[in-house]
Amino acid sequence: MEEKIDFEKVPYQYAMCLNRECSKANTCLRQLTAQSAPEKIEYWVIVSPKHLAAQQGNCPYYRSNAKVRYAKGFIRMLEDLPYKQMQTVISHLMSYFGRRTYYRSRKGERLLSPAEQQHVLNILKNCGVSTQQQFDAYVEDYDW
Repeated sequence: MEEKIDFEKVPYQYAMCLNRECSKANTCLRQLTAQSAPEKIEYWVIVSPKHLAAQQGNCPYYRSNAKVRYAKGFIRMLEDLPYKQMQTVISHLMSYFGRRTYYRSRKGERLLSPAEQQHVLNILKNCGVSTQQQFDAYVEDYDW
């Protein structure tokens, strides 16, 4: 059974697609979002049908409706490190994320994409952490 998209969770100004003839329409978030838009929505942001008609090959706007695993927080990961090593890791993470984003990501206020998770794990590895690391929590969601 196909999961219906909760329109409340769709990012603000998310571009939708109206091309129901597309071969990937059944698995494209942009198409599925357009299909689930409630009647009360007066204005939509859409990918131009004229622009899509001129596209050759794979659609650059295609977004798969397969959910991905986001990480939520990494406080526990840092607490398990020796103090000096933790300071080095934090310094590298702040350099990668920026100060504000680092703190939001660390606490789990901001979810980490699979690519960001891998980057965090690479930083830990480069700082000498050899044990398997787990983030504080994981959630499944669409990669908008």
